[in-house]
Formats: sequence, C-alpha cells, structure tokens
Amino acid sequence: MLTVVASAVLIVSPKLQAANPKAGKKLVFNQDFSKIRKIDTKIWKFDDGPVYNNEKETYTAENHHNAWIENGALILEARKEGSKITSARLQSRPTWKYGYFEATVEVPKGKGTWPAFWMLGDRLRQSGPNRLGWPKCGEVDIMEQVGQDPKAIHFSLHTEKYNWMKKEQRTKVVNLADSTGFHTYGFNWTPKAVDFYLDGKPAYHVDKTENTIEAWPFDDQFYIILNLAIGGNMAGAVDDTILPCRYRIKDVRIYQ
Repeated sequence: MLTVVASAVLIVSPKLQAANPKAGKKLVFNQDFSKIRKIDTKIWKFDDGPVYNNEKETYTAENHHNAWIENGALILEARKEGSKITSARLQSRPTWKYGYFEATVEVPKGKGTWPAFWMLGDRLRQSGPNRLGWPKCGEVDIMEQVGQDPKAIHFSLHTEKYNWMKKEQRTKVVNLADSTGFHTYGFNWTPKAVDFYLDGKPAYHVDKTENTIEAWPFDDQFYIILNLAIGGNMAGAVDDTILPCRYRIKDVRIYQ
C-alpha cells in the first residue's frame, strides 16, 4: 500500500507448498482478541502519520475513537467526522524475521473500503545509514481487499526492482467463494521462498532466485501493519453512505 541489474530473474513458481506451514514451529506471538480487553500499546503503535496512494482517510492517534476491542475482535473503524474521514492504522512495535504469520479477519463492505494485513521492512523505521525507504525496504501484502470487488483477495510482494509503480510487483488475485464473515490469511516466510495462504490452503508461491536487496529484501526484520484505508489509487471512488464501517481482526499469530 505504501533498480540494480541482477544476474538472475525472480521466478514465480506454479508450485504451491501444501505442507502445514505451522509444522515444526512454536507459537511466538499471539494476539487473541477474544482474551484481550484493551489494545496493548507496548505491542501496537497507533500510526497517525501521512497517508499515501491518494487515500481519503486521516489516521488518528491512540486517544481517538477509531480502534478498540469489542466482542472478541479488534475493531478498526472508518467514520465521517465533519469534512474528514478518520480511520486507524496500527503497526507492531516488535519485528520478526522468517516464520509463519496469520490473521483471521472480517473485511467491511462498501464501495471505497481498502482493509489490509501487511508488513514492511523495519529499516524503513530506522534513521541514519541503515535506513531504507520504500520500496527498497520491502513490502509484503498478506491480504488486501477493496470494496468495489469484495471477492478478490490480493497477495503481493514489493521491492525496489519489482513494485507496482513499475507494474512489476509479484502479485496474485484469488477469488473468495463467499466474501462475508471471517477468513484466515497466512504468510510462510523462509530464507528460500515465501508462500501465501487463504483459509489454510496454499494460494501463491514465490522463490528467491536473486540475492540483491533490490530484488529480495526479505532477509531483514519486518513489522506488521493493520489498517483500514478509504479510497485512493486501489480502492477508487468512495460511497460515503457506507460510513461508518468496521474492519474486524479476531487474532494475529506468528509461529517460528
């Protein structure tokens, strides 16, 4: 949502890894919102910084009313407040490298919604010579969906060499038979390849075939982002009658 010549080409393999991505791994991070009463700001940071992609929302800070836990789920709500649309974007303070990442979520309905479960390279948050801007830091879109096409789920990787601005991102769209209710989205990340999962079934596989950071920044630490965008380049025109709308996250888990 937010290049250098290499000796090889990044191959998107038709192979899908059917093995259980949790096998042999331990649960190292567990945000089960049915057991949590309040958003833990030692784990989640309210990111009220700038928005991109010509989106229409303004992200708010912790003391606003766009994010809370209710009925066993983390709620991110976009609402109309005067002439503005406010919403929430949370980023994890901890970072991880490799493992299986999953979240069970229910997306909102309506033209103009753009919920996502995604990750960015932590070097974007650093300062000094270690900092890498976007897209060189790397981006993983474990789940993106837009209300104009509610059954289409987008899985994507963005890097300096392969990104949407160059129309070269590694991406796949999978259609849900039923877009209502909760679905589980997963991402299995190893030093050699990545796999995306939808409701426990493999959906998209990408092999690592280049060792440059421009092509494969996925050997660094990454952090998680949960947000509900409204409008913008991907979501398109907004039907204001859908507001307020809610993005519900039942849980976020990581296995390593």
